[in-house]
Amino acid sequence: MNLKPIITNSLSSQDRHDLHHENQHLKTQLRALLDSVGTYRGTQRRFENFELKLLECQNFKKLIECLIETISVDFKLEKVSLTLFDPNGISREMLGTVLPYPKQLDFVDHYQELCAPFRELQASGIWPGGTSGAMRPQLGSQKEYIKLAGFSGYPIRSVAILPLIRENLLIGYLCLGSDKKDRFDPELAIELLCHLSAVIAVCLENTLSREQLHQLSQIDMLTRVKNRRAFDKALRREIARSDRDNLPLSCLFADLDYFKIINDTYGHPTGDRTLKAVATSIQEQLRETDILARIGGEEFTVLLPNTEADKARDIAERIRLNIEKIEIPDDQGKIVRLTTSIGYASWHPGIIDNESIDDVHRRLMATADKAVYKAKQSGRNRVRGEQYSQLKDS
Repeated sequence: MNLKPIITNSLSSQDRHDLHHENQHLKTQLRALLDSVGTYRGTQRRFENFELKLLECQNFKKLIECLIETISVDFKLEKVSLTLFDPNGISREMLGTVLPYPKQLDFVDHYQELCAPFRELQASGIWPGGTSGAMRPQLGSQKEYIKLAGFSGYPIRSVAILPLIRENLLIGYLCLGSDKKDRFDPELAIELLCHLSAVIAVCLENTLSREQLHQLSQIDMLTRVKNRRAFDKALRREIARSDRDNLPLSCLFADLDYFKIINDTYGHPTGDRTLKAVATSIQEQLRETDILARIGGEEFTVLLPNTEADKARDIAERIRLNIEKIEIPDDQGKIVRLTTSIGYASWHPGIIDNESIDDVHRRLMATADKAVYKAKQSGRNRVRGEQYSQLKDS
């Protein structure tokens, strides 16, 4: 028996019309659902690709660039801002003396200050209650959210605020802004944003820890300037750059005069304060591109990229005069003064044919060392130079 004709024939024309209409409606809903799934999958892929970019960042600067610039491009955002808890200034130290993105990147020194904006929003019932370490991303177009993100005064109509949590503590927050009111609608699912905020928090913590560990291996713990290992690496890098760009490179050696007497007479704590004061004094005379290192007990060296011999002599003389002005109190308050002898040497690509980086490294250091020896032999507290070519056979 053929059931289909019997069932079909048993329906009235109105029933068939209603059934057809319902079928079309279901098809439309199915297409919409499939479109929604496709959109979600596309969004999910974008999030996954961005998270991979975060994980590939090799240093803190690159990570910050990814969180402010790359995310803006990848997600077509009008504004992005990032606030980080930085009580010891480590994050700022990693970024250097000139902080990038001054209008988009902010650092907070005190935890209460970091949490205060959220506490105010919770007290007003605008932000869900709960501890700072358990907050989830929030989306909306409230003026309070826009103000928190630092987007007031900009044509931003909706924002997403992503608290960054590690070990139940708020370590910062990332804010995303759009000029479309429905871009960050509170009704949207936020699972992807929750996952993204967790990945960002982990990347921030891991990158800072890794970079801080690397930095500790490169600095002199007393004076906080580079150590011998870091200086040797920097010198090889600058030799290669100078050779490529055909630019001069100068090196200074500064040896504190009679430093042993300071330690023996006034004690090692006074000696330590003296070394730190000297490092600070030298650093104040240098450019951003110059490199200062402590390579021995009382020996400092300075690398001066793109600097001829006469300019190196002027810098060395300024350093010498400023060290002469340093006053260090000993443990009883007595003022200790000191002087330094400085030698300088300069190298330019082509002085000696077929030199390797190791050759230049060895000869430049040896030339500057000979120059500081001459400064000491001629009476100390003075600057002396030495011709690089004179040591070509050393």
